[in-house]
Amino acid sequence: MRPLSHQWGPMVDQMSKELLDRLAEEVDGDSFIGQASSFLTEVARLVDYSHASGDFFTPPDPFKGDTPEAEPDPMAYYRMFWRMFDQTPAAMIQGFAIPLRRILAKKLFRHCGDGVIFHHNVLFSNGGNISLGDGVLVNRYAMLDDRGSIDVGAYTMLSAGITIETHTHPFTNFERPIAYAGRGIAPVKIGANSVMGYNAVIMAGTTLGYRTIVGANSVVTKDVPDYTVVGGVPAKPIKEFRPGDEGDPVKDAIDSGDGWRDPRLPQ
Repeated sequence: MRPLSHQWGPMVDQMSKELLDRLAEEVDGDSFIGQASSFLTEVARLVDYSHASGDFFTPPDPFKGDTPEAEPDPMAYYRMFWRMFDQTPAAMIQGFAIPLRRILAKKLFRHCGDGVIFHHNVLFSNGGNISLGDGVLVNRYAMLDDRGSIDVGAYTMLSAGITIETHTHPFTNFERPIAYAGRGIAPVKIGANSVMGYNAVIMAGTTLGYRTIVGANSVVTKDVPDYTVVGGVPAKPIKEFRPGDEGDPVKDAIDSGDGWRDPRLPQ
């Protein structure tokens, strides 16, 4: 049964204002020293009441007209819980934490395939624009900017620290600061059976084909064809790894559409 939001919502707003006013006053007067523990206890109560309300809003978007307003966001509850869970010791118990994140992803994401693995501290904008195929691995500290759509094919690995961007800012509007001059949305597609290396950056609007490999610390600014290894800043083709006469049985199985699963796919 959903808690009564009318009971907790105004209390959260009032507590937030009081805590911020208190912090500003005590920091300004140098009386905050030694008060951190007490303040964080009150913050913990604020979080409890926020969860009890079940009412969450996305922050005002400065790019939506001249008078942006906060909008209801029913999925924010689950995102908040995911991020809070990742700050607990239980986040390191992989046999528990990975299935827990998978359960949340199936609720939050546009699509989350079977056996997807999320390690700790994966961040995403809202989740609703993300589609991950079966067996995708998302390593720790990945940042998925899904203001636009992100589609990742089956059995692809997103290494630790990767960033995928789907939005841009115009540089041609000289009447406003660049950060507030608008936003362009451009989707990202990554083919199946690929590897995005450690700390790689995939820029908005790029499409990477099947079995592409992106080197560590690379920045992908252009499309990458199938079976291609790229690296550098900006990333450029390094070599190709194409199958021989024996063909590519993994690709054939993925493309068959009959629900093929790698036998080592996590349950």
